[in-house]
Parts: sequence; C-alpha cells; structure tokens
Amino acid sequence: MPGVDLRAKLLGTRPQEVNLRPTEQLPHVWAALLDIGMANGSATVAVVADGTVSMYTSTGGGMIGAGQHNVIHMPAARFLKTVEAIHDSLEPATEAPLPQAGEAAVVALTYEGMRRGHVELRLLSPKDPLARAWVAGQDLVTALRELQESLEKKSSM
Repeated sequence: MPGVDLRAKLLGTRPQEVNLRPTEQLPHVWAALLDIGMANGSATVAVVADGTVSMYTSTGGGMIGAGQHNVIHMPAARFLKTVEAIHDSLEPATEAPLPQAGEAAVVALTYEGMRRGHVELRLLSPKDPLARAWVAGQDLVTALRELQESLEKKSSM
C-alpha cells in the first residue's frame, strides 16, 4: 500500500533529516497530518514545513508533490499553523494508528516528538481544538481536489 508506506516514512522522519528547525511562525510543529477514516480505508493529508504537501489513501490513490502549486500554499500553511496553535491540546504519542470509518485524527510532528488527537466525527464539537484543525484540513482537501480536477482537465485537452 503506497500511501501507507509514505505516511509511515514521514512518521519515522526526524526534522533534522530534512533540515528543518523551529521558526517564529512554527516553533514546535514541523509537519502535520490529517487522517480521515472511511468505509473503504483511510485518507491522509500531510503538510511539511518545507512546503511539501501530499494526499494519499490506504488503497493507493493520491497526490504527491502538491505543494509546488501556488493554489495549495495558503490552505497548507493555514493547516500547519492551526496544528501549531493546538499542538498542546494533542496527546503525546508513540504511534499513530489510522482511524476507522467515521473517525479522524490530527498528528503533529513536533521537535519534541509526536502528538495526536483522535475523534469520532459525529462527536466533534465546535469548541474542541480538533475542530479547528478539522476545518483547516478540510479546506486543504478541497483545494487539493480542485487542483487534481484542474490538472486532469488540462491533461485531457
């Protein structure tokens, strides 16, 4: 499963290996993932502070290298900054299992280690810090889908 392999590779990466250091805007978080459980598997959106953005599914589909497209920069940065803002509300974690259908998880890769929040979507409250990351992540998913549709339309011309 290529998507799961890429996700596992990112989760096993240290920020020093990709030359990332804390910045004023991102003093703690160097990468963030939104994992979404679906009936037929899961989808992951991953954003790294170096501008890398990818979306992939456990069934093998996805989009790698989306961060090179200008339309992705703003929603990706917003998602990363949102996870930075809520990272203290996420639990320290040593593992990040994929969520089941109807669930979502936010994973923050910080300079101090991994943090994770997990929620059943039907129980997600607007007051929950995860709701902010969920909304920012969904905005990014929408931008990625629109980009994919645009690229497919161009390639079919």
